[in-house]
Amino acid sequence: MSRTPSRKGVDVTQNLSFRIIALASALGRSAATAIPDEVGISVAQWRVISVIGSRPGISFGALVRILEIDKGWISRTLTKLQQEGLVVCEPDPREKRQFMLTLTEAGVALHVKGSRISRRRQQHLEAEFTPQEYDALEKLLDRLHKAAEALD
Repeated sequence: MSRTPSRKGVDVTQNLSFRIIALASALGRSAATAIPDEVGISVAQWRVISVIGSRPGISFGALVRILEIDKGWISRTLTKLQQEGLVVCEPDPREKRQFMLTLTEAGVALHVKGSRISRRRQQHLEAEFTPQEYDALEKLLDRLHKAAEALD
């Protein structure tokens, strides 16, 4: 018995990956308004500031791994943040080929200000779940992330 290909196509809007991307897009659109309006930098710059501010002395490579974004883009963003006096990039004394990233005083102030907005947005989303549901969601998202990485 031969199998003939299905003539019915897939509706990608029903795929889990599409729904997650749509959710990320909705969250990104609202952040694209809130962050620049209240903090004065782009969402992309905020993400870099947030990671460096939460991990003073982080290396460029670690920043790239955490944000999972093209290193050329991160390099250009860091250059802009350095020019604006928000980030300092210094050689790592333990590993001469690595650089340590830290925030300046102005960068720390921006990190504190942006963190208030980020926490408010996070609390709004968390309010949709019971603590048990939120814990389960975090575990499920971790599993999905690992499964997605295995697709590569």
